[in-house]
Amino acid sequence: MAGKVVLVVEDDGEVRELYRLAFEAAGLKVWEVGSRLEAIAVRHRPSCVILDWNLPDGNGLDIAQALRRRWGATLPIILVTGADVKSQDVSATGAIRFFSKPFNLDEIIGTVEGTINHRRRRVSSAPPAPLPAH
Repeated sequence: MAGKVVLVVEDDGEVRELYRLAFEAAGLKVWEVGSRLEAIAVRHRPSCVILDWNLPDGNGLDIAQALRRRWGATLPIILVTGADVKSQDVSATGAIRFFSKPFNLDEIIGTVEGTINHRRRRVSSAPPAPLPAH
């Protein structure tokens, strides 16, 4: 998966480091940011985005919309949060998957790898995964 980049948007430094170590071990490059401002300042389109809901300067919906305006509706976003988020808010982000914290890191890595591999074969929007009931 050389050349594939995961943008991690997470304000908790320890969680960002966990993602970085795991994604690098899977052969992925990782860009880490801790705020909305940093996320929208990233210059190049990532292959996939891991997005926390609560950040110091914005929420997941706001950030997802800003990233999609910048890089298009096909940007794969995976929402991972410990916040109590309503299913309609998750749906509004356009996230392809939603994980609650605490999460299973292997599942997230598998989802990212599957998303990146799927996009390599065919660049199109797949139906989103079922949303959690709230």
